[in-house]
Amino acid sequence: MVVSALPFKEPAPIGVLFPPDCVPVIDIFRALGDFEENYDITALDQIEDRLARIINRDVAKGIVSDALLLAFGLRRERIEAMDFAPLRSRRGTPDEYKLLALIAATFWHDLSLASDAATALHVAHAQPLISLAFDIARRLEAAGLKLEAPDPRLFRSPSTPPVDVSAGRVGGRVIQYEF
Repeated sequence: MVVSALPFKEPAPIGVLFPPDCVPVIDIFRALGDFEENYDITALDQIEDRLARIINRDVAKGIVSDALLLAFGLRRERIEAMDFAPLRSRRGTPDEYKLLALIAATFWHDLSLASDAATALHVAHAQPLISLAFDIARRLEAAGLKLEAPDPRLFRSPSTPPVDVSAGRVGGRVIQYEF
């Protein structure tokens, strides 16, 4: 059991640990709750500013824009709300991992794996979301970030017990998932 100083309701074991460079990307999706409740563009500007610390500002703006579209699409295509960790948390949720896995699968042009990740996210119509994830992946690639391909066992075998996922920064600007 890992106890966190972050404002979680209760301590939980770490199932997903994102690398520091990945947190601003997932924070875009986390921040959308505040944005939708208050339509406060300042929250998105802050996330864009954090992302711009590690990549070009124009690319950061494009990623935030594409992420907004993907998040709205996910919200429309899912029955249940996504489970998100607090902003700036490296500790992630399985939903967050599946979302990043969707983007990573499109980064590697593995549309079958992207479809599996979308299915794991319980979306009704995956193709538009895969296209939006592909747009984000291309922008991340343009920024010099490389996403490792997700482990297909996490999506293709629902009877498999949960896998703890950790992510580490390896040499330069590579985001790698270790299983």
